[in-house]
Amino acid sequence: MMKEKPILAIETSGEQCSVCVYWNSEKCVETSSRIKLSHSKKIFSLVENILSTAEISLNDLSSIAVSIGPGSFTGLRIGLAAAKGMALGSSLPIIPVPTFEAIALEALNYTKIAENFFIANKVNKEEIYFAGFLNNGNIYKFVRELGIVSRFELESNFQNEVIFGNAGNGLLCFPSAKSIALWARQFSSSEPTNIDLLEPLYIKDFLVKGSN
Repeated sequence: MMKEKPILAIETSGEQCSVCVYWNSEKCVETSSRIKLSHSKKIFSLVENILSTAEISLNDLSSIAVSIGPGSFTGLRIGLAAAKGMALGSSLPIIPVPTFEAIALEALNYTKIAENFFIANKVNKEEIYFAGFLNNGNIYKFVRELGIVSRFELESNFQNEVIFGNAGNGLLCFPSAKSIALWARQFSSSEPTNIDLLEPLYIKDFLVKGSN
């Protein structure tokens, strides 16, 4: 039986820029950079280093998985642009991974079966990206669809809930590249994604400062 080819995973939705080459839960290599505002400068060097460490090339991969948001507008654009460039250059498919669902996979390790938990990350001072999940054993289920809530609503209605993220308990603010790969391995569709139509999942419209 042919061994499954590894996935290259890219995570740039937050302050950390991280990449991972993932074969399975027992075999992967991961690296990251926490230098602020450096995603565009670091992403390709991180990929080059991780491929060298794994002793493979882009041609040895099965696909490229990339976090598509919600998260940092700039970070998401950089990560997706890098993934598209590498995918087109090596004829690899891209697997878009919903950022909050990758976080939810990690959160299963910090919550109990049948326990609800939420993820809350800041959009700005008054708005929060927010979604709710149920720990259903080795998988999550949505109990509240991803959307935007006000800080007032979060503090008024969810103060007794388990809430991950930078607007919650400060844990699991963003997923690891390994979690991006894990989600891609477990839940990606068999249908190929149209790279030309692939865009970040912003939820909130991106407004350029100074524009009319």
